[in-house]
Amino acid sequence: MLQGPPGTGKTRTAKNVADKIDAKTFFTQFHAETSFSDFIFGIRPDTTNQELRYRENLGSFSEALKYAIDHINEKVILIIDEINRANLSNVLGPIFYLFEHKMDISNVEIEIAPNFKVRKLPNNFFVIATMNTADRSLAVVDFALRRRFAWYTLKPKAINSNQFFKEDFSRIQEIFDWYATSAELNLQPGQGFFIADSEDEMKNRIRYEIFPLIKEYLQEGLLRNAKEEFNNYFSARINLSLFE
Repeated sequence: MLQGPPGTGKTRTAKNVADKIDAKTFFTQFHAETSFSDFIFGIRPDTTNQELRYRENLGSFSEALKYAIDHINEKVILIIDEINRANLSNVLGPIFYLFEHKMDISNVEIEIAPNFKVRKLPNNFFVIATMNTADRSLAVVDFALRRRFAWYTLKPKAINSNQFFKEDFSRIQEIFDWYATSAELNLQPGQGFFIADSEDEMKNRIRYEIFPLIKEYLQEGLLRNAKEEFNNYFSARINLSLFE
């Protein structure tokens, strides 16, 4: 599981891992309406016929798993972006059991779909999920899921690039380091917010992305100790005040 604030490259990192091990990649992004039928198995109307008919539909997990079973000599990665945006209990259903790390000694078969049962996940099948730690409106991941994944936190960091505006990144980072609580450090905008092709583009990113983000944090009662410092930065950089 890759977790961290927005802009820290979680999805990019997951895709890079897949590329480096030369894996067949399947991708899905969770949202509030993601369901069991989207991820595991369901039925859908067949719109190609004039008469109403239904067809079986393998979800993104089942499709990736079936491919891994059918291509046992090929590495397969399923990337689940924004995993905590969905109701995980409803989405995962019985496959939650398959992520148990001691499934190799189990005799329990889990029915994925009709005529499709598995006892354990194959060794060539991997799942990488991403989670935005700054999104406070999302469901909290329960402890049962946490113990089934390894967790790696991606933190905002400076990068070597001519397109990276290091001074702006360093100033925002400095404010967070000095004034944010340990929990609020998870809200710091990542390095992706500070990449631009020109000074004007960077100012627009500050004006239309970073400024509204910080203002929203403050409106939620977060980062109160840093209010004046953020206001001084935005006033000097883009001539905008947080108090207007």
